[in-house]
Amino acid sequence: MPPEATRGAPRQAIALPKVVTHVDGLDAVLHGGLPAGRATLLWGGPGCGKSLLALEWLYRGALAGEPGILVLFEEGAAAVRQNALTLGWDLAPLEQAGTLWLLEGFLDPTVVLAGDFDLQGLLAVLGGQAQRLGARRVVLDGVDVLTRLLAAPQRERNELYALHRWLLDRGLTAILTMKETPEHGALASYAFLDFLADCVIRLEQHSAAQVNTRRLQVLKYRGSGFGRNEYPYVIMEDGFHLSDSRKTCMLLKIGDLSIPAFVNITPIKSTTYAF
Repeated sequence: MPPEATRGAPRQAIALPKVVTHVDGLDAVLHGGLPAGRATLLWGGPGCGKSLLALEWLYRGALAGEPGILVLFEEGAAAVRQNALTLGWDLAPLEQAGTLWLLEGFLDPTVVLAGDFDLQGLLAVLGGQAQRLGARRVVLDGVDVLTRLLAAPQRERNELYALHRWLLDRGLTAILTMKETPEHGALASYAFLDFLADCVIRLEQHSAAQVNTRRLQVLKYRGSGFGRNEYPYVIMEDGFHLSDSRKTCMLLKIGDLSIPAFVNITPIKSTTYAF
């Protein structure tokens, strides 16, 4: 009997479960959203909007009735609430309704350096609140603060592996934000994170001729297709806006410099134009 005759019929592919971000343009690039029940690493330099993008994911999820938790390793909860108000995002009603919770996970450097620190206490609090709220969205903002305090590379890896396993075991969809620094300027410096995160997104900004531009790139997405280009984005008064195939991308000429920009296509007489 020919080998082909013994093979079973090809099975239909099963799409990876995803969590919609509700962020303008991002779901199109991610082909539907972030991987459900898995970790996403959001990587980039200071001021590129990592914390804002992660917060918007939680905020818009909470508005849609999907509870979320924000764990802060660097910025205080009061400052986050105040900053959110500048974008028209009032977090207080969502916190009162139980669809959003802010946890300050500040670390005591003396305890960390003495070797008496682990994440179990913080995770116990996080797990209890996630169960109470029914939260499936979690952001750990500023994980690089933890890695800077854990001077020994092996301790750093052990804590991050433990964190990743804890998130997976509970089926939480998580975003971990991490700053790109001069000493860790490329993802290769944290190569082990590539194995931890199922999705890795990099934000970057460039300044030239006194003009600042920002771009988003998905570096990997295990088990899913994704947009593989660098996508311009802007942070406006209502949040994050990312260019995708539904927008027109243009180049603005300023001297010898070409600056990417994009605008929404305006429908004319009920006819939608997409490029």
